[in-house]
Amino acid sequence: MGTTAFLPTATVVRMAWALTGKFSNDELSNTMANLVEDQLKRIEEMSRKPGSDPRETSYVSCAITTLRASMRSLENAYKGRELNFAENAKIREIYMQQVEDNLKFGSSAKDFFKSLPSMTIASAGGLTLMELSGLDGPVKWAIALVLLAVGYLVNLVIVRQSRRRIQMLYVRQDFDRDMYYDQYINRVTSILHGLFLDLERIHERIFGENYEKEITRLPEIVKDILKGVLSPMCPYASKHKNEDKITPELWAFCESGNPEATKYCPFWEGKKPEKIRAD
Repeated sequence: MGTTAFLPTATVVRMAWALTGKFSNDELSNTMANLVEDQLKRIEEMSRKPGSDPRETSYVSCAITTLRASMRSLENAYKGRELNFAENAKIREIYMQQVEDNLKFGSSAKDFFKSLPSMTIASAGGLTLMELSGLDGPVKWAIALVLLAVGYLVNLVIVRQSRRRIQMLYVRQDFDRDMYYDQYINRVTSILHGLFLDLERIHERIFGENYEKEITRLPEIVKDILKGVLSPMCPYASKHKNEDKITPELWAFCESGNPEATKYCPFWEGKKPEKIRAD
């Protein structure tokens, strides 16, 4: 009977999460992952020193092997997230190109209407449409102004619609990335749960008992490990996004999940916090 003195279950799970930093290009994350790698090597060496408890030697070896296996799954989850992000960026580029094409069309339409008053017909010896029409000066100027106004309005409508589409495009991209990120965190949570249970089984087999006496605390322990990276997004964001209720003006409320923002969100479906009275 007894427990390990080197690698408590929760510690190994925390190490696994820290080791995912080596998948990133972030310098600090890589540094933390390297520190954990060095610590694991030292622990393994200490467990194999002459006179060490053979149970400890066996447990540390099995625990580290199990940790390495879980890292493979964590790496696949990370690469899946990065692939989703890359595909999301490509889709945004396509939509942006469509918006740019609309803007070019609006500009071309404006230029077309501006040019109508002075368009010439080659067979008529260079005479303009206005001259061929036999209209007097004031009428021609009135028609020219109308055409200019039409061109301006066409361009204005397209520009405004395109700007709104760009805003909604960024909202959509943010939302999609948040969904992919949540999927990644859910996969990581599942992998860490499995690692935790595997370590407990190994510990029980070698030491005769679980390290974590209350195994029902498993979700709580893993959630505590990941609490700093969990998405704060509003729980109703997906529902309201599908209902087309989310606007660029409201998106900050949705994405931040700030409880204070629920006071001002017109679509919040939960209980609104009470406003503090200033007496």
